[in-house]
Amino acid sequence: MLLSGCNGMPTSYVSDPVYDQAFVVTSGAPLPMLLMATAIQWNEDYAVTAKHTPFLKDVVHEGLGDVVFFKHKADQVPAWRQYVPGESVTAVGFNSLMMPVQGKGHTLQSLVRMEGTPGSVFYSTHDGPITKGMSGGPLFAADGKVVGINVAFIAKDEIDARNRPDLADKERVSVFLSYSEIDKEWRRYQYKLAHKANPHAPAAIKGYVAVASKP
Repeated sequence: MLLSGCNGMPTSYVSDPVYDQAFVVTSGAPLPMLLMATAIQWNEDYAVTAKHTPFLKDVVHEGLGDVVFFKHKADQVPAWRQYVPGESVTAVGFNSLMMPVQGKGHTLQSLVRMEGTPGSVFYSTHDGPITKGMSGGPLFAADGKVVGINVAFIAKDEIDARNRPDLADKERVSVFLSYSEIDKEWRRYQYKLAHKANPHAPAAIKGYVAVASKP
């Protein structure tokens, strides 16, 4: 999977009260302001973006998947939900020139895995275009709710038609971490905080175990 470049041509958009909830984040020391990504608010006190963007500031938790939570206060918080395969979605973020862009498409049935990520983490897919700088940016459903964050795309020549016939005929394949996977990481972080405050807390969180699914 590729973590930079582009797999299509996202288009610019005029200021929008929903899409404008995405914002730019930049790297800190030792490369202050030299690297950028897109982020979206998770709740009033924390936001999320892609973990593969290095040297981000105020990070409090790195997920098993490609997501980090960082301190960021905001009055406006988007609504989140799990996506439905086949629904219309819009990837929103900023390109390498820090211009707001969007890529429209539909969510796909297919799940994929990423190198360097534990096998329990499954990434979802859609066919909208994304470009460098949109990593960590939100994927909005038509109802204005966030269904995940964009993290990568799969180049056409990297898809093995024999092993992945479900993806071989797609014009493009963009990869996102869904709400359910991000929420698992949030609960993992909450457990760590609780266990730090109370070392005798239970060793697991009810409902955390992921159900295995064929990618």
